[in-house]
Amino acid sequence: MKYKWHLFWTITVFCGLGTIGLGWIAYTSAPPTNSTTFIEVTKTAFLCLGGLGVILPLYINATNSIEGRIGEKIENTFSLIEKWDDPHLFSARKLTREIRDARSSLSDDGLIDKIKNDEELRQSVILVSNYFEQVRFSIVNERIDVKQFKATLGSVIKDIIKRFEPYFKTLGQESIDDLKQLEKLLS
Repeated sequence: MKYKWHLFWTITVFCGLGTIGLGWIAYTSAPPTNSTTFIEVTKTAFLCLGGLGVILPLYINATNSIEGRIGEKIENTFSLIEKWDDPHLFSARKLTREIRDARSSLSDDGLIDKIKNDEELRQSVILVSNYFEQVRFSIVNERIDVKQFKATLGSVIKDIIKRFEPYFKTLGQESIDDLKQLEKLLS
């Protein structure tokens, strides 16, 4: 939309030139019976200007709609990034960071047992995975600017998915497929 107004004025100029051209043709042509050259030129000019009165509002409406959608995507992206720092999700992420620090000494089965035996940790992992589902849904439905989101949280999300992959596999194939899709979308 960088050249919105350039294109607007280009359309206006070409319609103006077309109006002049058609007016000239009407002026140099023989008028139909019961009419004068002036009336024919005036009718032609007003018809062309009427057409311009339709084209320009349609153009402005279309460009405003496109700009509005771009702005909405940026707002949705910011909102989704902002949710990452929501107090509930922040405390959930604190527990997932503790697992990150201990992950090298935990086997996959040990990780699964630790999560299943610690209700608070399990709820934290589920809360984080629910956030990931919101992200996936937003990307698939083109609600957010993926490039900006990836630059902000993409690598963090992919790291958490890899870290908890053994536990996510216990949630079922649909969950793991969704997370794999999200991981691919963020690559």
